[in-house]
Amino acid sequence: MLSFEYNGRQYDQWHEEDALATGVPAGVIAEAKSKLRRKLVSAECRRRIYSVASAEAQMNIATAAGVIAGKSDVDRTEEDQAVLDGGRFALMWVGDMRAAFEALAAEPEKDFLDDAAWPPLPPAILDLISRF
Repeated sequence: MLSFEYNGRQYDQWHEEDALATGVPAGVIAEAKSKLRRKLVSAECRRRIYSVASAEAQMNIATAAGVIAGKSDVDRTEEDQAVLDGGRFALMWVGDMRAAFEALAAEPEKDFLDDAAWPPLPPAILDLISRF
């Protein structure tokens, strides 16, 4: 079901065929389909990220990394370094997830619900999250 605006009129929850039959241009429908897919893929990306680490865990990790980053290198423990390394891997993975989102949103033929469509989670991230 598509929702869009055309000629000053709001179309909510329309089937593509019905919209075409009422004279809505194919380009308007294609744009609505693209926006819907982008919204759905974004929600899936977000769900996958938050299934790994809640917002609270992410804030705790960021806070810990900030505190550790304030220490001089010689004062950091192995655990401190593991938190920094895990945080770096996590940021890279989230960047990869965002890139996958962009690619999947742009390719309607790709199944964005397929695990294989998304970047794998590096083990270092799970180690980091288990601490928080």
